[in-house]
Amino acid sequence: MRFERIFEDLEGQFAHHQQEEVRAVSEDLTRAERGQLTLADRFRGAQGHPVTLHLGGSVRVAGTVREAATEWIALTAKGGGRSAVVPLAAVVMVEGLPSRARLAEDSPSSSWTLGSILREIARDRSVVRLETSGGVLTRRIAAVGADALDIRSLPTGESSAVPGSARITVALSALRVVQLG
Repeated sequence: MRFERIFEDLEGQFAHHQQEEVRAVSEDLTRAERGQLTLADRFRGAQGHPVTLHLGGSVRVAGTVREAATEWIALTAKGGGRSAVVPLAAVVMVEGLPSRARLAEDSPSSSWTLGSILREIARDRSVVRLETSGGVLTRRIAAVGADALDIRSLPTGESSAVPGSARITVALSALRVVQLG
């Protein structure tokens, strides 16, 4: 009888140690996997969720996550406000970001660069409000290069620049948010 209790106790201790080891390995794997997730992966996992982005200084943009790519995030405005495209490099803090994630290969828009989404906006000839590290501009995007964009003040309905319209070049690295609408 006594030997049976000793063996049962040893078996119980062994099973407990095995469970603890499995739990520890599982936690290590979870931490390692989490360590490989990018902010873009987290934004892709947050589609449909409201967030508030802090972009440095007092610049904040709130909205529902519509799309996210490696270089940018698109928000749908709350309450009929302006929709926005935000370079991920401009994001300092995020309120309301869920912990789940979605990898880039699961999203068709992930391969779009910031330049490609800005060229789409330029094609639409929409008036945009640009928040930059140097100030705020409300104009139309005239052209988008690899690391900068040109904006012009164009009268409504004009298809090209008129004499005297100002052309301003903005470095993409200075861009904080492009608000549409």
